[in-house]
Amino acid sequence: MEPSTAIDWYGQSSTPADDERLAALYDLDVRFDDPAIDWFRGLARMTGGPILELGVGSGRVAVPLAKDGHEVIGIDRSAAMLRRAEQNARRSRVNVRLVEADMRSFSLDRAFALITIAFNTFLMLSADDRWACLARCREHLTPTGRLAVDVFQPDPNIIATLEGAVREEWRRTDPDTKRTVTKFASERANVDGVTIHWWFDEELEDGGVRRIARETRLNYLYRREGELLFSAAGFDLDSLHGDYAGSDATSSSPKLLFVLRRRERGARIERRRR
Repeated sequence: MEPSTAIDWYGQSSTPADDERLAALYDLDVRFDDPAIDWFRGLARMTGGPILELGVGSGRVAVPLAKDGHEVIGIDRSAAMLRRAEQNARRSRVNVRLVEADMRSFSLDRAFALITIAFNTFLMLSADDRWACLARCREHLTPTGRLAVDVFQPDPNIIATLEGAVREEWRRTDPDTKRTVTKFASERANVDGVTIHWWFDEELEDGGVRRIARETRLNYLYRREGELLFSAAGFDLDSLHGDYAGSDATSSSPKLLFVLRRRERGARIERRRR
């Protein structure tokens, strides 16, 4: 019997049909040649595998890593996203082990040379959820393993302009349905984070429009805040860059790319959250 509800990639309760549609719209929305992918590939060449991706989505990072010859495991809370990732892996003729799990509470039977959290996924976590996620990451790293966290750096000038105006972001043809889809977005921000509303309007054959709307909150992570958080959670900073080209992180950098290593117990007092 099919389940009547599902958790979509936004973390909201959905119908299975909406979960599937949102996963397909995600692939329509994003770039599969994003420079983040090559950054993670370069990092994986240095660490080797096995590799664990949290919030694997449709496999934008995991599949290229598997194509490079690494053993990759990906977790996601959306069953539909995992099915998309499986399809994308199969098209690329690679194997990615996919697990339906929550990045705040996952428990796997092995340790990893590299754990990745890509594309601002870490920002979807609340303050308490970040502690829970980092505790799980720490327990799943090898002694010499690395945790890579990819987030954007908040820009006060941009924050001040996000007052809820609705804009059309794109209009594209969905290759799955051959229908035209238009994406609209609206954002409201303060110093702590940004609330994003998305609307996807799909034009139907009868001239009608089917709309799927979602809202999510991204909780900002500032540089100093991140440094303190990761240290208190039991990690040492291996490197911090401000873009995928490897530039030093400055106050004007678009990204904060943290690469962290697990601090051995006893090396420094760690904060424990239970």
